[in-house]
Amino acid sequence: MQAAQEAEASDRAARQGAGASEAARAEFRDMFVSLVDPAGLLYMDRCAEAAGRMEDAASKVGYGAGARMAAALAGIFADTGRIVDRLVDDGGLYYTRIAFRNMMGVLYKTAEAYRDGKRPEPVARLEEVREAAARLRAEADEYREELGRADPPGSGLDGLSTFYLGRMCRDVVRKEQVGVREETKELGHDPVFPPKPRPVGECFGEYGDPNISSADIIALSKGDIPDGYELVRIEDCAENGTGNKPAPGRS
Repeated sequence: MQAAQEAEASDRAARQGAGASEAARAEFRDMFVSLVDPAGLLYMDRCAEAAGRMEDAASKVGYGAGARMAAALAGIFADTGRIVDRLVDDGGLYYTRIAFRNMMGVLYKTAEAYRDGKRPEPVARLEEVREAAARLRAEADEYREELGRADPPGSGLDGLSTFYLGRMCRDVVRKEQVGVREETKELGHDPVFPPKPRPVGECFGEYGDPNISSADIIALSKGDIPDGYELVRIEDCAENGTGNKPAPGRS
């Protein structure tokens, strides 16, 4: 009798432990998704704090992959922060753009998968991005020293950066991203997770209008539907009995 009770208590504890672990992983995934917002605006301090909380939460429940992902994120945010928090005059803008692209690429892809109910664990990819961020920081340091040795100092700065002299690298990229978010919000989309652009050729072929303007094609590729066009999907084709898409035109 006692053995049966002990076995039942053990099973109950195991179920509770599994439930707690899954709840912790769900919380980890939610925190990961939330990183996209501040990372997209290069608030590296806030992202680093979140990564620390994620690592603590994962470690407490023995979620090894989560702890490794969080540690990689912390490294990415630390090195990226050391690049972006510099004056453009120091030559960091080029490295900021690359670091931003690498960071946001893996953040978007993973966060979108979490939002879709999937459970990716891109440990290796995050560690690759962390290593890349460290290399970029080292290269940015070398370039800054090179500019300091130039005569006159800074005379070797690339042409694009000269347009932003006196500004912080993070502020240049942040202003661009704020503009993108405002545009997507005006279209009724989530400004943090805007729809992915579709290939222009795909849009042209789907709507089948030889007179469609380039502006309308660009709008369609971004997810907007210009006046006079109606989205036609493959499953609707059977309704006209032809097996072909109806050709929509302007109203």
